Amino acid sequence: MMRMGIFTGRKSPFLSQLAAAVPSSSLVAFLLLVISSTISSPSPPSPSPSSSECGMYLAPSTIPGAGMGVFAGHHDIQKGEYLLSDDGDLVIPAYDMNWHVGHDKRYSFLWEEYTWKAASFGGMKEEVENVKKVKACSPGLGAVINCMLSLVNVVDDYGSRQMGLSGSGINDTITTTTTLSSPGIGSYTPYFGRRWKAKRYITAGMEIYGNYGQGYFTSRRDYDKIPLKSNYKEIDKILKKYQSIITSSSSSSSTGNADDAVIDGDSDWKGDLLIFLQSLNSIWDLSRNMHAIPQTDPPGDSSAVDWLLKQKGGSGMQHYNSSIRDPEWLQANGRCMDNIKDGISKIPDAGRGAFARRALTKGSLVAPVPLIHIPERKTFTIYDKKKIITNKKDGTENFEIVADHENPIHHQLLLNYCFGHKESTLLLCPYGLLTSHINHDSNPNTKVVWAIDDQMAHPEWRDKPVEEWGTLEKAGLSFNFVALRDIKEGEEITVDYGREWGRAWEEHIQSFENRINENYVPAFELNKMVDLNLQTIEERDYENQGLHLFCRNPYLEWSGVVPRETILLKSTNKEGNETTTNINRTEYNDWDEHQIFPCRIRQRYTTNDGNTLYFAEVFERLEMKLQQHEEVSITQDLVWGILFDVPRDAFYFEDQKYHRHHHQIWSFRHDMRVPDDIFPEVWKNRRVS
Repeated sequence: MMRMGIFTGRKSPFLSQLAAAVPSSSLVAFLLLVISSTISSPSPPSPSPSSSECGMYLAPSTIPGAGMGVFAGHHDIQKGEYLLSDDGDLVIPAYDMNWHVGHDKRYSFLWEEYTWKAASFGGMKEEVENVKKVKACSPGLGAVINCMLSLVNVVDDYGSRQMGLSGSGINDTITTTTTLSSPGIGSYTPYFGRRWKAKRYITAGMEIYGNYGQGYFTSRRDYDKIPLKSNYKEIDKILKKYQSIITSSSSSSSTGNADDAVIDGDSDWKGDLLIFLQSLNSIWDLSRNMHAIPQTDPPGDSSAVDWLLKQKGGSGMQHYNSSIRDPEWLQANGRCMDNIKDGISKIPDAGRGAFARRALTKGSLVAPVPLIHIPERKTFTIYDKKKIITNKKDGTENFEIVADHENPIHHQLLLNYCFGHKESTLLLCPYGLLTSHINHDSNPNTKVVWAIDDQMAHPEWRDKPVEEWGTLEKAGLSFNFVALRDIKEGEEITVDYGREWGRAWEEHIQSFENRINENYVPAFELNKMVDLNLQTIEERDYENQGLHLFCRNPYLEWSGVVPRETILLKSTNKEGNETTTNINRTEYNDWDEHQIFPCRIRQRYTTNDGNTLYFAEVFERLEMKLQQHEEVSITQDLVWGILFDVPRDAFYFEDQKYHRHHHQIWSFRHDMRVPDDIFPEVWKNRRVS
């Protein structure tokens, strides 16, 4: 409620000045997250901890309504430091989902709230034709951290992101061929190593905030009152105007100039004016600006405003103190997240794995496992293509390629990172620090249990059919991974994925050697093999191996080959007339946005000093539609540059679209299985023959 009687008996000049300063806003919908806090100076740094103390906790967020949040543990994190050592999120691509399953009325994909822009991850552009149709699912810190735009304290370290086939048995000799011997390839994501650095000093116990981007909040009606950075800046202007008014009024009163004084006879008028400001969000309830006005404890504390305006970030720092929890409180009420660390699994064909960061006793928590629910497992189905022919009014035919929903051929890679049950359509996908790294063992050291009710937003869902809550766009459930026995520091963490998973994996191993093209190695691996002798076009065409070969621009310039924006194409028609056509050259760039050009190797030779060099052609590929059959196209390569004495590092590979191992229908797919003794009967909605 707005305080009345502040300006009793007269009109205050403050009102007219305030009206000119306050911006208007007309926004709609109801706020789910109402952020309020007290303001005080930041707490002093905490002492350095021992190495055995938890470095990161999962606990109730300081943002009301935001569920769980991530907090720095018992040690401070300096600006520029990684949050943890030996960590790194996986990133799992899910592609063309609207094309495959968007037609289904049951389509519900809660991961939409946790995905990141795929184009920002090196290599994602080579997944499919349009990178905008790739959803980059990051099940580690990228999914679990919350966002408060004014207090973002961590940044995604782009330089740490990697691609690779961990533990896949790549034979990278200096011969012209390579082999892959692991049946695990294609069953795990090649994207790993996504790490987070402190953007500013983070004191022990402070909540970790990532940057979702302003678009996340402006595109969701539920968040239409959450202040953006620009709103805090506008409020800073108002608060500075407020300061100016009370300063000038106090000065006038002290000099005895009663005519210029705003209010006399009221020793608390400064506080009353601030309380009026603080109550404006009850008038303009749909305004981001009004919700950016700091709420002080006690109300009307002008000294808190003075402190805020001296801080870098101004009024945006108003929630700083409330974002810090006592580390002892976190130890009692939170769950330690950093008991595990990243590494290459010691289990054959498993890719990356999770290892104990510290010794863990039997029955203790290994890791908290919040869950993203997918109510219908068919959401992950990939279908074959089919061609539909329709007749146009002009008598011609129109060809369209659509999904053949009668012919499922594979599943999204994300299925391998989710729990399910043979008698249910429900999938539960873990997110949290490195929990997706934990591999299978039929004799594991860790088991899956439900978290206690206080650690879940909606434990009551376990008593309700999936159909009643499965499409709700919020996470509400959580597992815990618990040690089955004492686990030594550095020991690999494993769980039992279930008997069905084990049988499916054994069948995959037996059939694997008959399915894989032994000569295909993805581009992101070939680019690392700087000593590998590359193949000439006569030995084996890379185009037929699912690859594109390019030459880097500096080597063209060094050879005196100057790229042109257009290529002149001369041709002769049936009548013998010559025509000239300007062809616009297609621009290509590597992951670092350096210019590259399509090329092919004609010859490989060794110099007297033992170096391997190449003779290469640079070309432009033209694709032309046949007039009689628009769905049929032919290609023609126009060679426009010749390169001699080209070294290995002049060449750069890209994968052709849909050719990486995880796109191949022979790659292994199976969900992990929730143990029968903890899976609710009420969720069993699927008939099993």
